[in-house]
Amino acid sequence: MRGLTSRLEKCVMRSVRRTPLLLILAVLAFAAAPAQADPAADYPNGPVKILVPFAAGGPTDVVARILGELLSTRWGGKTVVIENRPGAGTIVATAAVAKSAPDGLTLLMATNTLLINPAISHSLPYDTAKELAPVSMIAVQPVALVANKYFEVKTVADVAAVAKKQPINYTSPGPRGVGDLAGQMLRQRAGIPIQNFTHINYNGSAPALTDVIAGRVPLMFDIWHSARRYVETGELKLVASASADRLPGAENVPTIAETYPGVDVIAFNAIMAQGGTPEPIVDKLSADIRAIVASDIFLDRVKNLGINAYGNAPSELRAWMTKEMARWKEVAQASNIKGD
Repeated sequence: MRGLTSRLEKCVMRSVRRTPLLLILAVLAFAAAPAQADPAADYPNGPVKILVPFAAGGPTDVVARILGELLSTRWGGKTVVIENRPGAGTIVATAAVAKSAPDGLTLLMATNTLLINPAISHSLPYDTAKELAPVSMIAVQPVALVANKYFEVKTVADVAAVAKKQPINYTSPGPRGVGDLAGQMLRQRAGIPIQNFTHINYNGSAPALTDVIAGRVPLMFDIWHSARRYVETGELKLVASASADRLPGAENVPTIAETYPGVDVIAFNAIMAQGGTPEPIVDKLSADIRAIVASDIFLDRVKNLGINAYGNAPSELRAWMTKEMARWKEVAQASNIKGD
């Protein structure tokens, strides 16, 4: 028994004598271990693609190409490719980004339909809130309600008064877009019967404007920059700003919200990444984009596009998007608008 105790004591003593050495070796090993790499340190580490959900040549495409060129310059000449992927009301391009690798190398130039599609569809091939990461707003544009010169209304209250008595139609650059739902928002706030205010679908602003100017459709919600020239020539008349502020060059014309509070919309462009993209990459990309959007060269190159350059942080963009999606869902449900 005494022999066993003696051997245990010797083992304990040997363990105690080795402990400082083991501790020293452990500390040295920890100190020598490489620090965790910053995923944004070498971003972008490959070609960056910005997917535009429309055909080439439109305003969203033009803004994307200006942004892409300036990002390439900021990143020392690294490749930034603009890829047009129209289809399914922007769903094709959006799904491609949502299902891409979470490395910040595949981005989406988003528009209002990104927020409207979840409100009207139950079968999107992606989860907008989870599979897409807001990066930064790029630009916003005011929206106007215009009428053809034959339609005898002057104010938005006049429009509501007519629509309460008889059915009238309105249009916009496309179905289930911001103009379509802005009309339904107005209908709801003004108390117009649902059957008396119908959206006429067109594929694009140009054909819709043609028919409004010709008198075939009385009203249109359109980007102010697109409609303004026709208002100035007298081919259309401005009824009201559909955005929160009065329109540049038409400050004497009230907004819809001044008559029917809560009716205010904007058209926007924003950059989105894949939802699992590491936060440091999203933050770096956002900072680079905001620096470009605030630069004189960007402002100079977009000054004739009728946009207001505007950048914000990922958290700010996400908060705004969440509120907008909830608002469009309420409007779509009240008007039974479905995209499926």
